[in-house]
Amino acid sequence: MEAWYLLHCKGKQEERARLNIENQGYTTCLPQIKRQKIVQGKRVECIEPLFPNYIFIQLDSSTANFNALRSTRGVNSFVRFGGMPATVPSEVMTTILALEQNSENQHAAQPTFSAGEKVKITEGPFAGLQAIYNMPKGEERCLIFLDMLGNQQRIEIEETALRSE
Repeated sequence: MEAWYLLHCKGKQEERARLNIENQGYTTCLPQIKRQKIVQGKRVECIEPLFPNYIFIQLDSSTANFNALRSTRGVNSFVRFGGMPATVPSEVMTTILALEQNSENQHAAQPTFSAGEKVKITEGPFAGLQAIYNMPKGEERCLIFLDMLGNQQRIEIEETALRSE
């Protein structure tokens, strides 16, 4: 009977492990997410595994070669409980497979705005107010100008709490 298992991969080698496992004829699942990071002072988009250092694999436990899979390049070992490779419940895998399918179609990236662009705040105490985007501050926050009491105030806010006007 086929079931899903979880493999622990070597650091940043999930893609390598996935390719080598699929070359052996197995089905894998490696859900990914698009994120923005600051690299050398510049904001860049990158695609990262949703579960770093882990990959899901579908196996028939009666015919699968667990030793060969454990020795695959990029793989450390199976996740085990009580000495036996742990199976992932089918309900959990249904959700994860849906996430993987959605991430292939459209990644959930944080919006990128340019300086001076009009934005609307969608979350928090200032939800519904208009502001002007100033600049990014770190990986997930930014500075905006908000008109309050007749003055422009510079406020730090989560970038995900903004949308284009």
